[in-house]
Amino acid sequence: MAYPDLTGRSLADLISLAGRTAVVTGGATGIGKAIATRLAEAGATVVIGDLNAEMASATASTLPGAAAHVGSSLDVNDHASVTALADLAMSETGRLDIWVNNAGIYPSRPVLEITDAEWDRVMDLNLRGTFFGAREAALRMQANKGVIVNIVSTAAFNSSNGANPAHYVASKHAVAGLTKSLAVELGAKGIRAVGVAPTLTETPGVEAKRAEGAAVNEALVRYGQSLPLGRLGLPDDIARVVLFAASDFAGFVTGTVIPVDGGDLAR
Repeated sequence: MAYPDLTGRSLADLISLAGRTAVVTGGATGIGKAIATRLAEAGATVVIGDLNAEMASATASTLPGAAAHVGSSLDVNDHASVTALADLAMSETGRLDIWVNNAGIYPSRPVLEITDAEWDRVMDLNLRGTFFGAREAALRMQANKGVIVNIVSTAAFNSSNGANPAHYVASKHAVAGLTKSLAVELGAKGIRAVGVAPTLTETPGVEAKRAEGAAVNEALVRYGQSLPLGRLGLPDDIARVVLFAASDFAGFVTGTVIPVDGGDLAR
């Protein structure tokens, strides 16, 4: 059996995504924007899908590199919308190599107060939407192989002592399991599936939380200081690991979830 031996390739060549097409869902702001930026910097043509189509296009226009990056409307809860984004990526370059399932929500609600509708919304956006994206990506990656990267969370490993709401924790445990199943079923087709699990990260959502008052801000500061590295994550901390997972550096990595957590899970 012939193995894809990458031993002789340079580091610069292994990290390069030149000639590849990448989709990033929820890519207009925060972690998604940072991911799109790093993938573009590595040479990929990036297609950003986001509920805010205008912001998606604006972000796409600022991405580095010579490629013609694209921003488009996306509702991950709508299968037709996900399909349309996958088709758009194919129409731009004729191929799809990387799909990053980043879109999701993080509502805060004690378990005894979670309504049926809230439970369904979290599962639909965080889990169902990730499945839609992974399936549509895999259908189009079979010709040239590819990588599916799911943004999970450290909540996929524990509940952070109750700090994370139950529906969010359940959805991220499920995404971690989905990542493993994708890797096992799609590996023979040359498609890898990798999860990346951030801890609490400085995003626009966290900034909005800080604005709620001094008590919330102090709690966030304390949480960051409690981590072994002494701070919250930054979007680019996550983006650099996604770039690794999507590149040939990680050519033998699949079916696993990589924590990017400043030592959070080591405590």
